[in-house]
Parts: sequence; structure tokens; C-alpha cells
Amino acid sequence: MPVLVLGDLHLDQWLELGRDPFAILDRSFWAELDALIIAGDLCDKPKVRWAPMLAHIGRYVPLDRVHVFSGNHDFYHHVLDGEARLEAIATASGAHYAQKQQIIVGDTRFLCCTLWTDFATGGDVASAMAEARQRMNDYRYIRMEGAKYRKIRPEDTREVHRDHRAWLEAALATSFPGRTVVVTHHGPVPGVADGKTPGLEPTYTSDLTETIELHQPDAWLFGHTHLRVNLQQGQTRIANVSLGYPVQVTDEEAQRSIQRGLVHRG
Repeated sequence: MPVLVLGDLHLDQWLELGRDPFAILDRSFWAELDALIIAGDLCDKPKVRWAPMLAHIGRYVPLDRVHVFSGNHDFYHHVLDGEARLEAIATASGAHYAQKQQIIVGDTRFLCCTLWTDFATGGDVASAMAEARQRMNDYRYIRMEGAKYRKIRPEDTREVHRDHRAWLEAALATSFPGRTVVVTHHGPVPGVADGKTPGLEPTYTSDLTETIELHQPDAWLFGHTHLRVNLQQGQTRIANVSLGYPVQVTDEEAQRSIQRGLVHRG
């Protein structure tokens, strides 16, 4: 049976419009999954919405097969340093919290983390961070708890990127006898955010080309951009697995988007 990696569900927005992306495919599709990995952006306002959104998913996929980690939207009206709360909600719901976790299904390991970005893809980190702070909702709607409650800054997410990248590179350097699939929310190579708002591309992706070339994972699946990217870099398939906002997606497009993230067992 396959594993499905699906990003940018924004499930709260779908259900508010009376649409259910899980109902677009036959229930047998969901029942046959070995695992569902949600690669960030399950919904906004996670402290009140994660539990009901996970309960809804549980109508289609047993929650002990569901692995979820946070995207940027999962911190909206929450705190960047509050992942313990998200893990507690996922666990209480019967699902698994997958931040910086290795998931092994059959002969395949899935290495999961949000990643964020280092703002370096445009060549001017300071300018990219200034643009992000001024124009990105992340820096309006996400807080830091810490010693002083405040809005997050690009420096904060850049530090998270460094932490996640270090974890990921260490995991990739660890030998594994089967296939390796990396799953992140943010993009791993330049170009995959082309077509987003000009000047904000460095908030969507970093350049991990050297990491990919060194370790050659079988696939790198990501979300965040909502752009239908599918490319090959050496032996690594790099693909966007976003579902996207309901106002952007017809049922036919949603069906194709969902199936793009299927990883079949060897």
C-alpha cells in the first residue's frame, strides 16, 4: 500500500466553503494508505482548529496512520516556539507529530521537517529579510513567547531553518538500506517559487542543491508555494505536493494534486 504526502491542506478554509477535499476521491483510496504525511499548513489557529481538523481526517484515514508537522500557517495566532502544544494536540487526537522525525514505512524512510528558509536565494539576505518582515503575513500573525511576548522576526525563522537543516543533513548522512524521501514545507532549491510575488521568493525556498547532490535522496517533496513543480535533479525527484486554497483549486485539479504525492512501497 502507498504513502501519501500532502501539503497545504488549509482544511479549515475548504470546510468553511462547504467543500471536502477528502470526499473528492473514493474512500477506498484513503483506506488503502499505509500512512498520510501532512507536510504543513493543516489550518490556521491551531490551538482551536487542529483537533477538529484531525478528527475530520480520521473519518477517512485512521489517525494512527497520520503524521503531521507544522507549516507557517500552523503557527498563525500561535507562537513559533510553541510546537510542544501542537505535538500535544496531535497526540491527543491519535495522530503523530512528525517535526524532525524519521518515519519508516516498508523499505522507505521519510525525513520530515518544516525547514523555513535562510533568505539567501536572491543573494541579498538583509534585503530579503526586510522584504519579508514588511510584506509577509507570517511576521504579523505569528508570535514568540520566550522571555518577551512579541511578533516573530525573519531572524527567528532563519534560526529555525538552521536547526532543521542541521537535523536533516545529519539524518541524510546516516546510512539507510532502502529509499529516502525528504518531506519539508518550504522549498529546497531555487526556481521552485518562480511565479510567486516578486521579491519574496527567498521566503519560499532555500538552496540545498549541494545537500541533494551529496546525499541523493530518492525524492524531495515540499509544499508552501502552491505551484505545480515536478523536476529531476540527478536521481532526486523534486516535487510540490500542495493542495492549496479552495478558491484556487477545482475538484479535478484537487484530485490530481492529491495523487501527485503518492509514494508506492517497494
